[in-house]
Amino acid sequence: MRKSYYFFLSLFLVAVLSNGCSTQRTTTEEVAYDRTGQPVTVERHTTTTKDSTTEDTGVLSGTVNVIGEVISLPFRAVGGLVRAIF
Repeated sequence: MRKSYYFFLSLFLVAVLSNGCSTQRTTTEEVAYDRTGQPVTVERHTTTTKDSTTEDTGVLSGTVNVIGEVISLPFRAVGGLVRAIF
């Protein structure tokens, strides 16, 4: 029983973490310019896009978001004070 509990807990965590990383996409383009008699110039352009939705995702997710905001509020206040001082 205990082994199956750990298995399902691990499976759940993998599913949650893989879903959290799926909203970001990185694209890299490489362009090489060849000029006769000169070294080859390579330009690399990296673009990162992040898909964000403003929709509510559910009751559990909303509750977790509110709890996270409440926990992070004191840290944000202290960070704002430090930023104001320096």
